[in-house]
Amino acid sequence: MGRSSAYWAANLYVSEAAEPEPGAPLKDLSPALASRFAAVRDGLLQIKGVAEQVRFMGTMWRWAWEYGIGNRKLCWLHVMKHGTDVTFTVSESDESRLTKGTKVAGIIARALVEGQRTGPVKWCWLALDDRRSIDAFLSLARRKAEWLAERPAPRRAPRLHGGRGAEGVEAD
Repeated sequence: MGRSSAYWAANLYVSEAAEPEPGAPLKDLSPALASRFAAVRDGLLQIKGVAEQVRFMGTMWRWAWEYGIGNRKLCWLHVMKHGTDVTFTVSESDESRLTKGTKVAGIIARALVEGQRTGPVKWCWLALDDRRSIDAFLSLARRKAEWLAERPAPRRAPRLHGGRGAEGVEAD
């Protein structure tokens, strides 16, 4: 399910010109909300190979905390005035694995059902408003990280330069 412009207006960091520090939410949120942000952030950074980047994601998402393994994205944290939410993607293969493996938490199952398919991936959203939702999401993130580690990094096909392929070469 897509988020409204009113939802996105609650992003704590709105100015493209003012990049927040990675730890800024720890001081800018109330203590209870900051502890939730810290719990999910620390949990993501403890996953082998995960890196964090604070990125301006356009006028809708604004500033988001992006987590990935290499060039593959694990999730994006949205620091909102009311707390921290997450957007994550699942491929058709990931979704199939989730239905065949250990049962996922109800809030994850709901996020998957409500997710929006765009091409080969489904975009899912989840409010991280208590320890149970954070733990459920981190469990999913660890599984997704394992799956990303199994697959080789995507490669682009080699490009032919000069505008002609091998079949266009003239023989003497």
